[in-house]
Amino acid sequence: MESKVMMILGGYGGAGYVISRLLLQETDLNLILAGRNGIQAKKVAEQLNSEFSSNHRVQGMQVNAKNNEDLREAFKSCDTVMCCIPITSSGIGGGVAQAAFDAGIHHIDLAMDNDKRELLRSLGDKIKESGKYHMIETGFVPGVPSMMAFLANKHFDSLEELEFSGIFKDDNATYGSVIDLMTYAADPAYVCKDGVWHVVPMSASKKFDFGPEFEKVTCYPMDQYELRCLPKDLGLKEVAFYTSGVNGVTDLLLFALIGSGLYKFKWSLKLGTKLVLKSIKKYTKPPYITRVSMDAKGILSNQRGKYKVTLSHEDAFVGTAIPTVAGVLQLLDGTIKEPGVFIMGHRVDPERYIEDIKRMGMTVQIEQSTE
Repeated sequence: MESKVMMILGGYGGAGYVISRLLLQETDLNLILAGRNGIQAKKVAEQLNSEFSSNHRVQGMQVNAKNNEDLREAFKSCDTVMCCIPITSSGIGGGVAQAAFDAGIHHIDLAMDNDKRELLRSLGDKIKESGKYHMIETGFVPGVPSMMAFLANKHFDSLEELEFSGIFKDDNATYGSVIDLMTYAADPAYVCKDGVWHVVPMSASKKFDFGPEFEKVTCYPMDQYELRCLPKDLGLKEVAFYTSGVNGVTDLLLFALIGSGLYKFKWSLKLGTKLVLKSIKKYTKPPYITRVSMDAKGILSNQRGKYKVTLSHEDAFVGTAIPTVAGVLQLLDGTIKEPGVFIMGHRVDPERYIEDIKRMGMTVQIEQSTE
């Protein structure tokens, strides 16, 4: 994929800022940091230009991602757009994807969003014919779980089972990210048994050992769209993804809001989001970690084998940025060859990807054994 100028919506805050720094470090791209606060965007652009001894590689631009006309005008300035804004809470997913298609530019997106997926599915053939790349489910979660699955597949003659567990303990949260958290926590959870996906209740929890600093933590089943096709594509019999809660107080608030259906109404969603945000900042205590483990089982040389991969970083923003940039690197250098709409973890070279995230600072642990 050829790209000279990448616009990063939300590039001056949270994960977007760390992604911007890494892209300046790892590529020769010129960047446009864009968002509603044009003053802040230009200020951060100046800071990055100073840090990287450049007067022109980074610009700041005011762009209202909810305004389609604003997007169309802004996209004239770039050949690739990356969206780092929580899109469910802001409702911009479909608008950004449509504007990128209309402008004839590449599109990269970090967030889970059903409306965006449906739109891109309807545009899939046209996007492929245009030669453009729309890479979705980019980042940590979503992002690395499906990459880990394809990595495991390389280490078995027959891959049979995948079980993922994640712990996300961090006091950095935004209003938009909390709304997205509630939205997806309220979605049905799926677990694959005997090659078939089944809806399971949140009460179908399990305890996972995340190490001596955390010990055993209760985790809850969660749907991960990027894993849905794996039983068919890789011949898997069982697939499940479990994620920890946030902290005791926040978990109770989330269960109450979701169980009562109050998250569906604007007035209660607004109040509930504020309460959840306060509880995250008040009751989430160190040590902080963003970690996902995959336990894979299968057959290797006529023996049953196990393969475990754990990826982690103590900073949630950095833990999102590194996997995102690792995917972008494979877009830019042609490792990902076929244009169209695709999930990042399904297309990257997983072994190269692992080496890149390690080099950029992600902690990677891999264990393999036979029974």
